[in-house]
Amino acid sequence: MCLAVPAKLVERDGDEGVADLHGNRVPVQTLFAPDAKVGDWVLVHAGFVIKRLDRQQAEETWAVLGDLAEPLPEDADEPF
Repeated sequence: MCLAVPAKLVERDGDEGVADLHGNRVPVQTLFAPDAKVGDWVLVHAGFVIKRLDRQQAEETWAVLGDLAEPLPEDADEPF
């Protein structure tokens, strides 16, 4: 399964940059989002910035990802 996550672009030098994912700084390539600037919220997949996001989109996505991390209630049917 593939997953893209929101991050804030904190450094950029040409097609290379650094993104902050909840305090974790990771190197990223910005080749697919040439308009992304330092301070922008971006969507990162496999080390590549694939698009710019607005802050609301980033927060909503993190909320959904947070919900996925919650354990299922004991009385829930098996997920598989």
